[in-house]
Amino acid sequence: MKDMKIKLMISLLATLLFAFACSNSDNSNKNENEYWTCTMHPQVHKDGPGACPICGMDLIKKVVDETADVSEKSNMEGMISLTTDKQILANVSTIKIKKENLKKELTAYSYLDFVEQNRKTIPAKFNGRIEKLFVDKTGEYIKKGQPLFEIYSPDLVQAQNEFLIALSSNKNENNSLLDASKKKLELFGLTDNQIDELKKSGEIKLTLTYYSPVSGTVIEKKVQEGMYVNEGTVIYEAAELSTLWNIAEVNETDLSTIKLGSKVKLKLKAYPGEEFTGKVTFIYPVINSQTRTVKIRSEFSSQNNKLKPQMYGETVFLNDAGTGLLISADAVIFSGNKNVVWVRTADGMFEGRIVELGLKFGDKYQIISGLKEGDEVAASGGFLIDSESQLKTGMPTGHQHDNTISDQKNANQNESSSTEHNNH
Repeated sequence: MKDMKIKLMISLLATLLFAFACSNSDNSNKNENEYWTCTMHPQVHKDGPGACPICGMDLIKKVVDETADVSEKSNMEGMISLTTDKQILANVSTIKIKKENLKKELTAYSYLDFVEQNRKTIPAKFNGRIEKLFVDKTGEYIKKGQPLFEIYSPDLVQAQNEFLIALSSNKNENNSLLDASKKKLELFGLTDNQIDELKKSGEIKLTLTYYSPVSGTVIEKKVQEGMYVNEGTVIYEAAELSTLWNIAEVNETDLSTIKLGSKVKLKLKAYPGEEFTGKVTFIYPVINSQTRTVKIRSEFSSQNNKLKPQMYGETVFLNDAGTGLLISADAVIFSGNKNVVWVRTADGMFEGRIVELGLKFGDKYQIISGLKEGDEVAASGGFLIDSESQLKTGMPTGHQHDNTISDQKNANQNESSSTEHNNH
């Protein structure tokens, strides 16, 4: 009996020693540089394979890079360091922020049109019949005082007769009846020379020549010889085409780049390779509620009728806003309502900063705050740095940088205020 107890104790002791040896063996085989994490939730760290406790996805193995800098292993808040090899693999290149000219070009489709105040209607001022047309072609240029048509009108005959009666009844030529009859002839369109000729000859003419009250190009001729016209009937549409309006439509978000009096360029399909220069004269006061666009009017010389109404083209608005800090659009990571830029610090690490962006000039954004001149930023590969940061911190972009960025923004605002005070 005693021998059996001794044998049993020896067997238990052997089992315990074997288990302890296996445990030590497992611990010695464990790689401290390995851990298991979730691709969707990088904050999950496990010692071995399994399922993510958040989403249930299979965990993947990640090996800590032994060649990484000590600063990377420390994983400072808002900071990350990449080895030279990693920067090459990620195609990370850096540029220094500097002041540049803030010149922006905005292109919009447009069309040429008549200048409203230079477009005139020539109507009949009395009832009558067109006996002869001296200007009988659309497109013909007419000068002020040039004969347009000859007309027979009983109204004109009667008006001439009233004038001669008033003239004969009072040789003084100063009574109100004479003035009224003369004014009636003027309203009918008779010139001073025609009235003087009537006064001298004393003869009533059955037909009279009507002279043009304006200069311009005939846009439309609406009558033919022999037609009867009533008072108010439009006979000609004429327009002065030495200056034309150019009408473009731009998005309401681009209004800040357009100023009254600023220069614009016009490119027309009719003249490829040529540019015409004009200036902005009016910004329409109403925005189209359907397209969210607003009309911009500019004026151009017709270049001796080279430019014509209803030509289609492209208008290029030029905006020169002085100088400011610019950054490549590729260097900015847009994360929700935050814009993050990775800045290289003195010790070679990268620090994420939230920046406030202004207008876009070409492929660059204006920096309002968050950076200063001379800062070195990741111009390309920034999204890979950002991804690496998220894997290390398990936080969305920009979250871990808020304190650093807030301090930087305040510093920039103080610097800006100091600069403005000195300028004043």
